[in-house]
Amino acid sequence: MKTIAQISTPLGSGGIAIIRMSGDDVKKIAFDVFHAKNLTSQNIEPRKLYLGKFSLENATERCMMVYFKEPFSFTGEDVVEFQIHGGEYLATKILEVLVNKGCSLAENGEFSKRAFINGKMTLDEAEATIDMINATSDAEIKASSMLANGKLNNKIVEIQNEIKDCLVDLEVSIDYPEHNDELTSIEKVKEVLKNSRQKIQQLINTCATGEKIKFGINVAIIGKPNVGKSSLLNCLIGEDRAIVTDIKGTTRDILKETINYKGFKINFIDTAGIRESEDVVEKIGVEKSKQCIEQSDIVLCVLDASEDIDDEDKKLMELTKNKNVIFVLNKIDKNIKTKINNAIYVSADNSTNIEMIKDKIIEMARVNKVDFSQLYITNERHKEILKQAIVDIDNAIESTNLKTADIVDMETKRVWSTLGKITGESETESIIDNIFSKFCLGK
Repeated sequence: MKTIAQISTPLGSGGIAIIRMSGDDVKKIAFDVFHAKNLTSQNIEPRKLYLGKFSLENATERCMMVYFKEPFSFTGEDVVEFQIHGGEYLATKILEVLVNKGCSLAENGEFSKRAFINGKMTLDEAEATIDMINATSDAEIKASSMLANGKLNNKIVEIQNEIKDCLVDLEVSIDYPEHNDELTSIEKVKEVLKNSRQKIQQLINTCATGEKIKFGINVAIIGKPNVGKSSLLNCLIGEDRAIVTDIKGTTRDILKETINYKGFKINFIDTAGIRESEDVVEKIGVEKSKQCIEQSDIVLCVLDASEDIDDEDKKLMELTKNKNVIFVLNKIDKNIKTKINNAIYVSADNSTNIEMIKDKIIEMARVNKVDFSQLYITNERHKEILKQAIVDIDNAIESTNLKTADIVDMETKRVWSTLGKITGESETESIIDNIFSKFCLGK
């Protein structure tokens, strides 16, 4: 394939920068520009760093070079990498030299795409790599690592192989009815499909936890005006982000802030105080608050511990009766008039018992029970493919009732093909291109 080149480290000043080449002519181009004592294209050893000089137009750069011989490289092709001093302009000039020597500029994710084409990674493993690069929590890294190590690929291939084996028997019965009984083969397909459906459903069942791992736990903070919701948010995230005043109705829009806590992301959503109001803007904020309650995983219902529960408080409690709710009684630094069983008593002014709220969120979301030795589906594309596979399996199982081998064969092959979209075996080129375009340059 044509030889491509690109800077693989972030642009800017740093200790080193790495420029990567991959393709048929990497050794030829490398020895046109890099010179080390007694080193030739014939005696160079793969995976060994060589110190030498890279020839620029009017200067030389003292740097390191390493050669990876195909197929034992990231892309599966011959690869050369230069480790140079970490200057943005210098890296750009070296890349310019390589282009002038015949390299094409690599597009986003083109090295990884070549790894996929050359069988060095599957599509789901590539997507896991993207997730690891973009991870912002320990939980994301751990879950992505399971995908990157081929755990999903192994499960999908196992299901596909079972389907393929029973299809072989079915097709033999179609072509050679004297050797195989069609009805027996159809029944075997039906049993395999039922077993496959169960395995796929088990994967789908991990999606809810997978979403919390990837996107975080959504926690809505609700309450009447002036119960201390914004002060509580500031305590929970450890900085002053929400405006705090004694004026009721200060918060009129949604404010979202994310923290990392015990390896998981928690998304706190500070809402407008919920009360009856004639103010048009405040009424819009109240409606948004009610929407947040519906869309959240957990609701923090904040009440004023220094006041008796009134009708507005009761309406709030009614709004949350079908939700995972944590009652938070704020202002315990004043006289406590309100008590609720299992509530958390806090003082946002003094940051008292704030960690208890975070611990309760982790417990209620059940992420403290996550076993990272197991696989969790965190990718929306994988989720939709698995759901489609269930639909295809149900159609295939239904077709077995017709006792027509050709139809069963066709419907069962559709299941196999749908599952292949996860690994990339049967995915369209445009989808594959779109996935690799999400990678950064040089990856």
